[in-house]
Amino acid sequence: MAYKMAQLLEEQKNVHILYSYDDMRNYIEQAVRYIEEGVLSGDYVILIENDRIYKILHGELNKRLTEAQMKMVHWVNNFDFYYSSGSYHPPAIRSTLRKQFSHMWKMKFLSVHGHMSSGLQ
Repeated sequence: MAYKMAQLLEEQKNVHILYSYDDMRNYIEQAVRYIEEGVLSGDYVILIENDRIYKILHGELNKRLTEAQMKMVHWVNNFDFYYSSGSYHPPAIRSTLRKQFSHMWKMKFLSVHGHMSSGLQ
C-alpha cells in the first residue's frame, strides 16, 4: 500500500525517513515543505543542517512563516550535532536529541529534519 508522507507521519510514531537527492533545489523545496507542514501542524521542529543550507532554508521559511511560527524552528549545526552523537544510528541520534533538547522532548509534537552529507559529488 502506497502512503503519502502526511498519512505516514499522521499514522505512525517515531518514523525515520531517508530520502536521497541529486538536485539542491529539490532538497531545499522538500526541506521547506517538511518544516512548514510540521510548524503549521503545531510541531516544534529541530532542523539539523549545515550553515550554508540553513541560511537558504531560513530565508525561504521567513517568506512563509510568521515570527511566532519561526520560533518553533530550532537550528543545530549538523557537523557539530553528528560529531557529538558519534553516530548516524537512530538510537544514538535520539539520545543526543533528548540530551540537547530535554526541555522540548516532553512536548507532544516534535519533528526533526536532519541533513547528513555523504561528501560524494
